[in-house]
Amino acid sequence: MMHAVRSLQVIASPRMGGAETSFQRIATALQHAGNPVMAAVRQGSELARLLDGELPLCSLPMRNFVDLASIRAIRQAALAHGAQVIQSWASRATWLTRAPPGVVHVARLGGYYKLRYFRHADGWIANTRGLRDWMVGKGFPPNRVEWINNFVPELPAGTVPSVSHESLGIPVEALLVVSMGRFIDKKGFPDLLAAFARLPARIRDRPVHLLLIGDGPMMAELRAGSSALEPRVHFTGWLEQPLPVIAMADLFVCPSRVEPLGNVVLEAWSQGVAVVCTETAGGTELIHSGDTGLLCPTQDVPRMAAAMQRVLGDASLRAALAGNGLHHYRHRYGERKTLESTLDFYRRLQGMTPATRLRH
Repeated sequence: MMHAVRSLQVIASPRMGGAETSFQRIATALQHAGNPVMAAVRQGSELARLLDGELPLCSLPMRNFVDLASIRAIRQAALAHGAQVIQSWASRATWLTRAPPGVVHVARLGGYYKLRYFRHADGWIANTRGLRDWMVGKGFPPNRVEWINNFVPELPAGTVPSVSHESLGIPVEALLVVSMGRFIDKKGFPDLLAAFARLPARIRDRPVHLLLIGDGPMMAELRAGSSALEPRVHFTGWLEQPLPVIAMADLFVCPSRVEPLGNVVLEAWSQGVAVVCTETAGGTELIHSGDTGLLCPTQDVPRMAAAMQRVLGDASLRAALAGNGLHHYRHRYGERKTLESTLDFYRRLQGMTPATRLRH
């Protein structure tokens, strides 16, 4: 039987998004599998609230990249927890993490970040193959950079959506398009609204509605942009458990302009929902167009609308894309596989000599 690994998981984000959701999932999964976790999170963050009572917490300011008090506090938390590994998530948390002697520092990247904030770590986790290849090409040692997929946890049987067709004012017979994410420019929600506006109001005699799950600084702009489409566009805000709502969809659309991975694609697949996605780095790595989803060029509103209409108008195609996506997800992106890969990488790094520091 393999030994348990004690870890400190560190993240500095104030709000929820894809990386923060992955943090919550992997930290709680490690804990539930018998690998003691402490979470170091930003004071007053949404993660601090969500993880309260789930994991031992250390709440820190992590205000900026020169927060010396937080650097000391991360080291002290690692020592107090008896951590063998510190895993830092994204740029700020990684720069603020300076592991005590004998503790392995693993930095996780979910995007093409400025690598100067990461070079001092002992090992690195990339959540896509393309990201790992890019890091190795930038001089990171191949045996210390690991590609480990994200995962989506299984929904407990009988989980009820927090919203319903009735509560949202969506007819039960409607064809429902769902999208989810943080409402910021790179996520491409204005493109999705423009594409949705090109669709017929009814397809095969069924009304077509759009449901947007999420929040962010562009909320007011998106609401204003959808006013001409009322009452067929709906907003839920951020949902703590979005998967049952995604399962209500006939089609999920990921309209991102920039996307290293696209957790939302995995979430749609896990619920057996057909996907249309833009040709971002993540979209093209995840999806085989015509098999596990349909791809369209980024910021190409007419092509996005055409792909959406094609899927919505063909029940057989929807079923095939949904079934293939679900099969691919179960084969490649399950919780057990991600957890085992993470622990194997931790143990492998523990058995190595300290990493040679890379120069900028």
